[in-house]
Amino acid sequence: MADAVAGAGRFAPSPTGPLHIGSLYTALASFLDARAQGLAWRLRFDDLDQPRNDPAAPERILRTLDAHGLHWDGAVQRQSDHLELYEAALTELQQMGMVFFCTCSRQQLQGHSTYPGTCRSRRSPRSDAAVRVRVDAAVCEFADSVQGRQQTRLTDSAGDFVIKRRDGPFAYQLATAVDDGDPGIVRVLRGRDLLDNTPRQLYLMALLNLEAPAYAHIPVLLSPVLEKWSKQTLAPSVDDRKPDANLRTCLALLGLKPPELELQALLEWAVAHWDLRRLGPKDRVFSGF
Repeated sequence: MADAVAGAGRFAPSPTGPLHIGSLYTALASFLDARAQGLAWRLRFDDLDQPRNDPAAPERILRTLDAHGLHWDGAVQRQSDHLELYEAALTELQQMGMVFFCTCSRQQLQGHSTYPGTCRSRRSPRSDAAVRVRVDAAVCEFADSVQGRQQTRLTDSAGDFVIKRRDGPFAYQLATAVDDGDPGIVRVLRGRDLLDNTPRQLYLMALLNLEAPAYAHIPVLLSPVLEKWSKQTLAPSVDDRKPDANLRTCLALLGLKPPELELQALLEWAVAHWDLRRLGPKDRVFSGF
């Protein structure tokens, strides 16, 4: 796609293993959503949790996307290459007086549904602490294209949350807020299981004066026992030898009934017929291939 395209959607898998049916379903939805709106489609590996990363996963994920005709635009990005951006954001928040250094253990926080504010007075950096951001009385409102109007009071849903972990890595919330707050990212389509992260990321974007994208949180795929298909629930990896069949399965789960077409024509048909209103907010049950 030409560089002249204004804005992009994105797909951001964690490189912890090969794509499974749930992640292919989300990738396809993200791809179709971007292409239907004339946007570029970016690929980013959210690879900050180093112990969980599989060194072979990025190349395998790229092969699977390519085999299914889901071709990304531009260079592949990795969050591990953005550490300076996250550090700058952290410094800015610290200069604003919005962060503190928390030494609370998990045991100390047991029984609390949100952070109780124990370490709020600790403003000086220390090596044995996680960094938390103050939420005060923040209320986050946004319109989700699938789940509808959302309103969250962060003191009730999350409390002061971690933006840099005690063991060193930047937390998912800060890294994703910085990356998705890039002016080039105008739309984020991802699973409904990530919906409760969005208010925290929007809060950080507002503090950092970043432009928030539009959001669409689609239904997730559930197994017959109503568990989310994921690596943790042993979802089988996608068979790259059957891209047409895999895409047809995912398109059906996305509410589309395509005619018999070859791979490229199938994707073109799906882009032309993409409509988020077909999805509805409820999760889908998938019994397996």
